Amino acid sequence: MKVSWNWLCELLDLPAGISPQAVAERLSVSGVAVDAIHPIGKGLSGAIVVEVRGKRPHPKADKLTLVDVFDGKEVTQVVCGAPNVPSPGEPLSSPRLVWARPGATLPSGMTLSVREVRGVPSPGMLCAEDELGLSEDHGGILILAPEDGIAIGADFAQAAGLPDFVFELDITPNRPDLLGHIGVAREIAALFRHEGVRLKPTSTDPRTVLGWFADPVHCRDCDSPEHFEKAPRIVVEDPEGCPRYFAHRLTGVRVHKSPLFYRLRLQRLGVRALSNVVDATNLALLQFGHPLHAFDLGKLAGQQLMIRRAKAGEKLKTLDGQDRELLPEDLLIADVEQGVAVAGVMGGQTSEVGETTTDVLLECAYFSPARVRRTSKRLKLHTEASHRFERGTDPSALPEVADACAELIVKLSGGRLAAPPTDVYRHKIPTQKLTLRPERTTAILGLAIPTATQKDCLEALGLGVTFDGQLLHVEVPTRRPDLSREIDLIEEVARIYGLAHLPMTLPRLAMAEPPPPTKGMTIYRNADRARLLCASLGLSEVLLFSMTSPERVRLGEGKQATRPHLLDNPLREELSVLRTRLLPGLVELLRQNLAHGQTDIRLFEVGEVFLPSSPGELLPTERTHVAAVLYGHRDHFLKPTASDALDFFDVKGLCEQLLDGLGLKLCLQPSSEAGPRAVFIRVATENEAPMLHPGAAAAVVAAQSGELLGVFGELHPDQQKSHDLPNPAFALELVVPALPIEKQPYVAPSRFPGASRDLSFFVDDKVEAARLMDTLWHAGEPLLRGVSLLEDYRQPGHVPTGQKGLLFSLTYRSDERTLTDEEVHKAHQRVISHLGAKFSLQLRQ
Repeated sequence: MKVSWNWLCELLDLPAGISPQAVAERLSVSGVAVDAIHPIGKGLSGAIVVEVRGKRPHPKADKLTLVDVFDGKEVTQVVCGAPNVPSPGEPLSSPRLVWARPGATLPSGMTLSVREVRGVPSPGMLCAEDELGLSEDHGGILILAPEDGIAIGADFAQAAGLPDFVFELDITPNRPDLLGHIGVAREIAALFRHEGVRLKPTSTDPRTVLGWFADPVHCRDCDSPEHFEKAPRIVVEDPEGCPRYFAHRLTGVRVHKSPLFYRLRLQRLGVRALSNVVDATNLALLQFGHPLHAFDLGKLAGQQLMIRRAKAGEKLKTLDGQDRELLPEDLLIADVEQGVAVAGVMGGQTSEVGETTTDVLLECAYFSPARVRRTSKRLKLHTEASHRFERGTDPSALPEVADACAELIVKLSGGRLAAPPTDVYRHKIPTQKLTLRPERTTAILGLAIPTATQKDCLEALGLGVTFDGQLLHVEVPTRRPDLSREIDLIEEVARIYGLAHLPMTLPRLAMAEPPPPTKGMTIYRNADRARLLCASLGLSEVLLFSMTSPERVRLGEGKQATRPHLLDNPLREELSVLRTRLLPGLVELLRQNLAHGQTDIRLFEVGEVFLPSSPGELLPTERTHVAAVLYGHRDHFLKPTASDALDFFDVKGLCEQLLDGLGLKLCLQPSSEAGPRAVFIRVATENEAPMLHPGAAAAVVAAQSGELLGVFGELHPDQQKSHDLPNPAFALELVVPALPIEKQPYVAPSRFPGASRDLSFFVDDKVEAARLMDTLWHAGEPLLRGVSLLEDYRQPGHVPTGQKGLLFSLTYRSDERTLTDEEVHKAHQRVISHLGAKFSLQLRQ
């Protein structure tokens, strides 16, 4: 939001020596960030307002004009190159210009003098807006009208309110009170209270100035006709959407341009000047932070307004010329025939104030922030009004805001109030009443701030504070909806007291056993662990959008009818849904890297995927996955060979490393008795791995429940072709487990050597090798330390029919001594006997 320093000075008693830079610094430290300070018209002096008395072409240049200007004392000829030099009129009613006389200085630092232009002397220059530091417009000189109220010969900088500084403030959504100059001035007064800065009191009573009726019409049932002969008739059918509606009726209004002072003030603050009536509402908005709207009363059917819910399919053409279709949840302001404004967002064209307007209905209302926010978002219509209403305005300030705006309209348009104001306020919005424990402030801030000082800090912000000897009782005005708890008051004390005064101290913490991690925290830690594992294995991390295209979702899901979650306001079609898998994005990134000349690529991503929601759920099911793609060759010396090319077993090894690092235990077969960490690998189906090669795809499955936890393998040939990959690529995608990773106990390596023995035999080919290995491990032999399968031999003619030949290698070791051959032989025979008792074996010689 933009704030004018000169306007702040009008609202504050500022002692000399307090600069804009000092104010900006203290505001930023207190939490009101000042992003920039823009000087406007700084350095401008000696430029005066003059009247055009004549013009004629330059005798030696077609594009130059000789202009006669009158400064109140004499007429001077000035050479001008602007294309928009106005023609003179009658004295005292002729157009007026800004003349920088010899000796004048401009904001650019230029000092004017008398120069010859094509043989004609030209004292100074006639100025454009950019030369005066008003804007960047250099399309022509600045033309003023007598109605601007600036006398001939007057100093332009003083009349235009220059120089000025414009602050760019970054106002957080919880501080709607700072969306107007008065709110910022109140904040500055609190921060500089010790320097004597005070908020100026209202100099006059607006009711006295305007000659209003004694009391407003409090419209409760809105059915008392005697009140509505002149006063505007207001009917609030939806008090939840519009708790309070305040309105003035003004008559005798003459609509024209606002004086230059007000136009320039609006321009500096980023608002386009339109007419005196509309400019008055915008100036009131910028001053109080509360939006207002002016209706042409003559265009309102029935001379009344209703605040109601829109009808389904009801349309309204707003001031931007667009037809807006409304829903029943939208709050509409309407006359007896049609809608005239979207409440809190934008007015309608049918009741717009124009040049023929003479009667004005001035609206100052409080609308439900949630209702305004939903309507504004749905219509994609963000305005200065909706920006403030959806954050929460001050319902108690409506009369003050409307009175000030009405006073300005009367001042600028020459109109008058035609009736007492109407105030529809059925259910008063109460102020918050909070208590603050002074010792709690000390405990939170780590600094003993006296109770009187805490009271002073809160009162400086305009809060009502009383002290009963133990507690501070605080009444929070309705302009501060962000103050709802004791901790909010403590924050205000810290801000106003000065965050720089808070000492750097370590917090006092009680030693206690930490609570067990939640499921979400466990997944977060495991995801971080997966990143470290992938990076340590030589892969490069990438971060892709969670939004993707429906085509990529179909690519990753194959023939499965998965409906991704649609975004309400997508940036474009390619980012219109939430992804259900990570692999499609990684494969596309692989293609892009190859197109840029990369050859050996190893990429991974750890991120969220969004699966279709469960019945009755609005939001999708969110899961964390880790995925990787491998392409090219293993690490090689100088030049890769065919044997260095990556294959299926590289991605299999990567998958096994991830499973082990994430605390999962790889077993060889499914089992209902297996623990929750046990997983096994089997062949993946086409539905489970639609992006992988049907003959080179594996699935990682929970051994206990059979749940699919991930897939890995070679990329499908169709994918390889569609992504222009010259060689096979390999990929994996796993679900990050929700089980905490258990720390493995340290086992010291044995100081004694081991001895290995081979075990070769024929067995029924239906017996799984995993069952045999499991039996070997459970033989109860204390010296057995390792079992590995070396060979599965089934060549016809060399193996009995219906059988297969298996070769296992068994390792024996003792932690106490070196084993003798006899000890190893006896242990080996005990293992063979145990296996033979379980299965029908034929030992091979």
